[in-house]
Amino acid sequence: MDKTLTIRIDAEQQAALSRTARMLGKSVSEFVRETLEQAVAARALATKTAHVKGKLSLKTASRDSWARALKQRNWRS
Repeated sequence: MDKTLTIRIDAEQQAALSRTARMLGKSVSEFVRETLEQAVAARALATKTAHVKGKLSLKTASRDSWARALKQRNWRS
């Protein structure tokens, strides 16, 4: 590893991190690194796609036919 990052967390957060890491069979550092990597990747994707948010519009007829088909396939009496 190239850098060390120091953060302050409360005892409750520390316990949750330790518990989750132990449950996953990982060290706390490994779990935090993976979680941070996933969060950064998710944020990058959101930034890249933000300009298309809310741009998709379905015509009512196609949405209604889709809903009808879905209901017919999954309807339970």
